[in-house]
Amino acid sequence: MPRLFITRDQIGDGTLVVEGEAAHHLAGPLRTEPGELIQVVDDAGEEHGVRVTSVARGRVTGSIVWSRPASGEPRLRLDVVQGLVREIDEVVAGLVEVGAAAIRPVIATRSVTRPDPTRAAARLRRWGEIAREAAELAHRGAVPRVMALTDLAGALAELPEGVRILVCMVDAAVPLARLEVDAARPAALVIGPEGGLDPGEVDRLREAGAEMVHLGPRVLPARRAAIVAAGLLLARAGDLDHGR
Repeated sequence: MPRLFITRDQIGDGTLVVEGEAAHHLAGPLRTEPGELIQVVDDAGEEHGVRVTSVARGRVTGSIVWSRPASGEPRLRLDVVQGLVREIDEVVAGLVEVGAAAIRPVIATRSVTRPDPTRAAARLRRWGEIAREAAELAHRGAVPRVMALTDLAGALAELPEGVRILVCMVDAAVPLARLEVDAARPAALVIGPEGGLDPGEVDRLREAGAEMVHLGPRVLPARRAAIVAAGLLLARAGDLDHGR
C-alpha cells in the first residue's frame, strides 16, 4: 500500500488533496487509481487510510476512511553520527529504513571525502529527499532528520540531553549484540570513516562519556557498519520483536 508524508493542512472536512510532485508520483510510477486505498502520515503524528476518489495530472484527492497515531517508529530514539564516506547517500537511506531518528554526517580527521562547502545547501536538500523517500518505503511514522555536515565536536554538542553514546571500534571489548539497552534512554552510535577515528577523536568521545563497542569478529566497511550497528541496537531495545 503506498504511503506518503503530508502536512496537516492538506486535509479538510475528511478529504485529502495531494498536489505537485507527490501527486505525480502517485499517478505515475505508483499508478494509483480511484478506489484504491493509500496511507498518509501527517506532520501532527497521525496516519490515515485514504480511499482515492480522483487522479488527475498533478492532483490526487481522496476520502479519509480511518485515522490513528502513526506507527513505524522505534521506542528507542537513535541518533547516528557517521564519519563522512563517499557512499553517504546510501548510508542515509539504509539508516532511515532501519529506524534511526536522526543522522549526523561529520567530517572526521581521516575522512577522505571532502565535499565542496559551497554546495552545502543543495547537499542537505538531497539528503532530506533521500530520507523522505526511504521513510515512505519503510513505512516509518516520521521522516528522520539529516543534519548539516559538521565536525565531531559539533555533532556531539547537538545530541539529545542524557544520550548514551556508543562508539563502534574494531578493538573494543564489549559486543554491541550483547549490550543491555534501555529503550527509554536515547542512544547515539558513532561510526568513523573508512580510516577509522583518530586517537584525538577517541579521547574526545571518552571525555563525553562514550562506551566502546564492537560488531563482531569481521571488519565491516564504514558504509555498512552504521546500518548493521543500528539494527543490532534496535534489536537489543526490543524494536524487532514484533511485525506490523
